[in-house]
Amino acid sequence: MSDNPGISESEFYMWRAVFAFTYVDNVLSLEEQELLQSYLKKVPFSRDQLATLKNDLRDPKDVVGLYRKITQAEHKERFCVLARAIVWCEGDMQEQERAILKKVSCFDEEDEEEILNSTRDHPHLHDYYQQYAKAGMMGLFNVPHRVELRA
Repeated sequence: MSDNPGISESEFYMWRAVFAFTYVDNVLSLEEQELLQSYLKKVPFSRDQLATLKNDLRDPKDVVGLYRKITQAEHKERFCVLARAIVWCEGDMQEQERAILKKVSCFDEEDEEEILNSTRDHPHLHDYYQQYAKAGMMGLFNVPHRVELRA
């Protein structure tokens, strides 16, 4: 573990924003706690990154500030996919967006809103919802398996 360089700075801020996002409603469910613990164990964070995330669990940070430090579009999109799934409201996409916009005010810029809107059609989103329904938040960690049938 000491040789592990960890993940990129942009991806790290994405994870920190995800962790902070789970605290926005001031309630951290058991499923969310288990999910965050599984991320701490499975994502190849460096020792320093792990220490920072564990501190963030004890002392939650501002989602907006962390989100603004995400520099890569794919990390912003992944944050939106995870945030969308975290606030999943029985498949009602408009309600999901309202909840995200209400909880995290970082989507007020046009570029950010476009990223949020583009996650509506994310290829794994429907599968994340199904896994969430079956397994709770832990289902979000696994990338769903997709089988493509060709004639």
